[in-house]
Amino acid sequence: MKGMRVWEFIKKAARWLWRKAGYNLGWKILSVVMALLLWSYIISADSTITQVKTLANVDVATSGLTVLQSRDLALLTDPTQFDDIHVRVEASQSNYSRVTNDTVHVELDLSQVTKAGVQEIELTGVTTYGKVIQITPSSVEVVIESLASRYVPVNAEFSGDINDGYWYNINRINPTQVTVSGPASIVRKIASARARINVTDMTSSYTRSVQLALLDDDGNEVTGNQARPSITEAMINFDIYPKIELAVNDRVETATIGTLPEGYQITGIEVQPDVITLAGEPSLLSELEVLSFEPVDVTDRSSSFSTVAALNKLKDIRYMSSEQVTITVYIDEIETSATLTGVPLTARGVQAGRAVSFSSEAVAVRVTGAYSVVNGVAAGDVQAYVDVSGLAAGEYTLPVTLLCDSHPELFMESDPATVTVVIASTPG
Repeated sequence: MKGMRVWEFIKKAARWLWRKAGYNLGWKILSVVMALLLWSYIISADSTITQVKTLANVDVATSGLTVLQSRDLALLTDPTQFDDIHVRVEASQSNYSRVTNDTVHVELDLSQVTKAGVQEIELTGVTTYGKVIQITPSSVEVVIESLASRYVPVNAEFSGDINDGYWYNINRINPTQVTVSGPASIVRKIASARARINVTDMTSSYTRSVQLALLDDDGNEVTGNQARPSITEAMINFDIYPKIELAVNDRVETATIGTLPEGYQITGIEVQPDVITLAGEPSLLSELEVLSFEPVDVTDRSSSFSTVAALNKLKDIRYMSSEQVTITVYIDEIETSATLTGVPLTARGVQAGRAVSFSSEAVAVRVTGAYSVVNGVAAGDVQAYVDVSGLAAGEYTLPVTLLCDSHPELFMESDPATVTVVIASTPG
């Protein structure tokens, strides 16, 4: 009735304006303007005048998940796959422009699902600016599985531009594990939750909240919202300190203590690793020059050996790449020489009917070799001789040959190195 009264009023006003406009051009223009304004008013004031608007690719919201979980069920189908939903909305002319994908809500209600398997669920739609008259498709097919849960560890890792001049360390993770719940087939694949920290341009320690991502056994991210952790973020406390590399002391004088047996000496020290990486406050690192360890005792050692030594502790150092080193001490006998006097001189290869005489009946022999061997050799252990094989009677200058069967490794020199040998024929 209200609409009829408005319409009668408009008609009377229009007839009055027309009579006025017949006598004046200005009234004619005014009448047109007034007609347009009146028509706009009718459209906005009369809700019975509507228009249908069609929207494409409307998002689908999922509800009833809590009810579904209370029945030990879970949605396996990813709702984001429903990306071709069309909705027709009937709205008044005044609200027509307000009907958009953001103001129309399509819902997949799972609260009525009571068993696992393939289910056909009707879609419902609402909007505050009109009435949803059609959804295409009107229903979707989803897969429901039994609900499963498991604990998985939370692992943190660094990403971004990692500076080689700094040491990075995960100090604390809270929590260290989370509960993952969802469809059984997906939950079985999840092995861990990753917190990835971007340290680009970071040069000091931090504590921050980091988003968690679920990973399978191969380290691939498990996407979709079907399986979810009990919390979505973890608090990570991590250290960032500058680092340096220091050499480890390898000087014999400071790396060893004790006395070797007589005749032995240390020929070298090898340290592995010989360089250690340290991290800490810059003011502390700037004071360090070399790393040391408790000296190795070499008392009564007569051969090379290896041992493990702990590096001396440094206060307030945050990180050391190794806290101990392997020390190899190389020990050899000292090479020495000794002179043996009165070593008898003999001749070899003397022919029958010949007599041999020497300018010197004995020689001195200088022996050189390992300390323990040289000190154990006596004059009787050395043979000194000249070889006269095939020589006719006469006088010769021949070299002295030395031989030590018990210690062939010795180096020996005769003094004199040569002797005068006289070979004479003996009477019949």
